[in-house]
Amino acid sequence: MIFIKIFLIVVLSIVFLLMAFSSRYRTYQRITVIFFYLFLAYLILFPDVADKVAGFFGIGRGVDLIIYLAIAILSLIVAVLYAKVKINERAITKIVRDIAIMKSRECK
Repeated sequence: MIFIKIFLIVVLSIVFLLMAFSSRYRTYQRITVIFFYLFLAYLILFPDVADKVAGFFGIGRGVDLIIYLAIAILSLIVAVLYAKVKINERAITKIVRDIAIMKSRECK
């Protein structure tokens, strides 16, 4: 059991360091990730806390609570990424149209 805890903490630390030193994230995004990873590390080190929190919400086990939270967070991430893809598609369409109009004016 101790090996998996160490492994998870190392993986979380690597991801945390990669995000902390990346300049493409905004400050609030970094702070959110820091709190999220600290919370995960805490739950990894003290799994009884997850059971207590799950019991407070009427969920049987702490693992179930973590899975439910992961599904909710991943759904939110998918929605945000989908919105960004749609924005990028609209921007690309506008750029292509503008280029087509410019080229048609040059040909005349």
